[in-house]
Amino acid sequence: MMRVHIIRDEFCPLELYQNVFEKLSKSEGIIQFIHSQNEILNSNDADDMNSQQEENLSAEKIFLSFSQLYNVCNAYRKKYLIDQKDHIFLLTGANNNQNWFSNMDYHENNYFVQVTEWDLFFGPEIEHSFVICYQIMAWLLKRNIFSSEKEVMDSIHLKPIGCVMDFCQQKKDITLKIRTADLCPKCLKLIKAKDISFNFLNQIFTLWEDIRKNIIFRERADFLNFKGRIIINPVFKTLTFPDFGGIQIRLPPKQMAFYQLFMSEIDGIYFAHLDNLKERLKDYYFAITGKDGSELDNIYEYPYGVASELISKINHEMNKNLGTTLASFYRIKRNTNGPHNIIIGREYVSVV
Repeated sequence: MMRVHIIRDEFCPLELYQNVFEKLSKSEGIIQFIHSQNEILNSNDADDMNSQQEENLSAEKIFLSFSQLYNVCNAYRKKYLIDQKDHIFLLTGANNNQNWFSNMDYHENNYFVQVTEWDLFFGPEIEHSFVICYQIMAWLLKRNIFSSEKEVMDSIHLKPIGCVMDFCQQKKDITLKIRTADLCPKCLKLIKAKDISFNFLNQIFTLWEDIRKNIIFRERADFLNFKGRIIINPVFKTLTFPDFGGIQIRLPPKQMAFYQLFMSEIDGIYFAHLDNLKERLKDYYFAITGKDGSELDNIYEYPYGVASELISKINHEMNKNLGTTLASFYRIKRNTNGPHNIIIGREYVSVV
């Protein structure tokens, strides 16, 4: 069994971390992915502490050296007494001085993967957790093939051919590597010579194929206006999209209750009629928090600035995780004169 710890720094949004970990943990094989124990993963459910603040942190363009990034892994390893044979991946929102997507310290089994700026290469419609999962599995494969950084660099392809060993000196070439999610015949021969465990390889290749299919599917789904299912879980405050690679969105309690209210009204809601629905909204809120919902009273006050802000935050999360085209089915559509509504057919919606 290979134990792989996935951790994050303060520049990596919690929601992105959770989406990455969920995809990895669903893969079957001898690689065991372990959730971070770090207190940085504690989620604050207050509505004024949303993921946009985390995005602002990553937008500050923090630059760290490789050694600084590996030091975060070592500090975590020391604090939680992680075995030296275990692998630690740091998901970081910081840039690095060498401008690499990711890298590994072969002496310590420490890695980092940058989680920001992927939209520059894949556009806003591709959910970044797919790309990050690919990077993690690629480094685990390289770690089992090569024993040193020199061996890796001696085997890279300077000209991109759609293989995991493409160097991608031009960062845009990463799109070819991940869309193919493959190995060239030379690299396959190298793996065969190393006699690597079938179960290990099968877990990597299976997840790679899932990533490749999801990226292609999402691009085509945008084109075809494909509608997928949404699963609302008020207890865990999550919206899950199983047809889009299991993407999961966490909403703070006020936003989750507000979203449920709009989802319950097929014909939409006029802001002027919000006051008539306050008891139902408080029921949703109570089911989530166990509180009476008195803190929701300002939502109904004209000119409805709080209600508009909640909608903006919900729609921001939809756009960020699904891309603007797919999200259009699940956002709360804002209308100037008509009701605000969610257009997805309710046959696609389930509440657990």
